[in-house]
Amino acid sequence: MVFLISKIKKIFVTVVNSTVTAGVFMTLFAWFGVTGCDIKRESIGADDEIVIVASHENHKAIRSALGQIFSDTIYTPQPEPVYRIKFAEPDGFNKLERQTNLIIGNIGTDRTDPGTRLVQQLLGPERFRETIEGDRQIIFTRDQFAQNQLFMILSAPTESKLKQAIRGKEEWIRNQFEKQFEKRQGKFLFDRARRKKLEKRFLKEYGWEIKIPWGWVVIHDSSEVNFVWIGREMPYQWISIHWEPGAVVNDSLEVAKYLWEFPEKFYGNIRYNKYRYSIKLTEFNRWPAWRARGIWESTEEAQGGPFISYLFYDGQSDRTYHLNMLIFHPGKDKSLYLRQLDLIAHTFTVKK
Repeated sequence: MVFLISKIKKIFVTVVNSTVTAGVFMTLFAWFGVTGCDIKRESIGADDEIVIVASHENHKAIRSALGQIFSDTIYTPQPEPVYRIKFAEPDGFNKLERQTNLIIGNIGTDRTDPGTRLVQQLLGPERFRETIEGDRQIIFTRDQFAQNQLFMILSAPTESKLKQAIRGKEEWIRNQFEKQFEKRQGKFLFDRARRKKLEKRFLKEYGWEIKIPWGWVVIHDSSEVNFVWIGREMPYQWISIHWEPGAVVNDSLEVAKYLWEFPEKFYGNIRYNKYRYSIKLTEFNRWPAWRARGIWESTEEAQGGPFISYLFYDGQSDRTYHLNMLIFHPGKDKSLYLRQLDLIAHTFTVKK
């Protein structure tokens, strides 16, 4: 059973595959002693980082159990995890309690284990016993020690019991972290300042709109070929939007040809590499779409990086749109910046 306890003005509980009664709600609410007048500071830490507080002896077991959830990898071309997992010892909990993504882990009932003692302190003896003898091995709470925090407790008698508790709930748990990432990164990218005048110009002139973070510039803008390229430096993050009237691709072969030829046609000195190149059907906002991802490379210099493309037809405007995202950040992690581009791309809308 998975509990989600959230307190942002109003409090709600979500339990996977179960029904929550008012009595259970009050009991769960009392687990952490949350009060409506708490004033908490903002959570800290990287949005793509998950800190796990557990005793050293349990690191391997907990990492293995969480591997059922956080195993996604982005090739840049080197493989990079979508989430970076960092372990910390229980005696450092007080310094880590405001981390954005925080998990407390425990295996067993050994009272000499600092991880076991920490979970007992957080839950109390009765609730701790339920994680060992009952079916409440996974507990979620939001904003427990800081605002915009995702907090989870994993506690089970054995590694196999913990894996059993997680099985079937992997997607739900992963989605909670994805929503957390999107919320915090969306705030970082769009809440402070945006290029709103530029956004309005594109809407007026081209009939589509996309949120453009402050500091982004127009690299190329051509109404003749219906192509707009925007981006920023350090790291280099680029998004291009291309559109054509009508449905220009009708089957997977045409899609593959269109996407493969796109970079050399519109960028000139960029092409795709076959390494990890893939195309699949997906959904982009409200549109059925084709998504391509893989590695781009320069035809002139030793440069390259990951890319994502979305290709879809909008019946209302009777246009085919292609959004292409490129990253160039040599020698450094790129997965976070690629996910940022994906968030920006998903703000794309067509004028009604």
